[in-house]
Amino acid sequence: MFWTALLKLITAILSVMSGWFAGRASGLNTAKIEELQSYADTSKKIDEVGPVPDADAAAEWLRNRSKQ
Repeated sequence: MFWTALLKLITAILSVMSGWFAGRASGLNTAKIEELQSYADTSKKIDEVGPVPDADAAAEWLRNRSKQ
């Protein structure tokens, strides 16, 4: 009787732990997917920008932007 109760307790603990680990892994995968999607979106935005006709004006804009 003691062993049966102990076995049920161990089974319940293992079930909860496996669910927790599966949820944690799923959350990590979701975060990684979102990070990679953000990277892809940024890369697409960079690719959509055409060449800068006036490199000096672009450099000045960047200097002014960093001061804000």
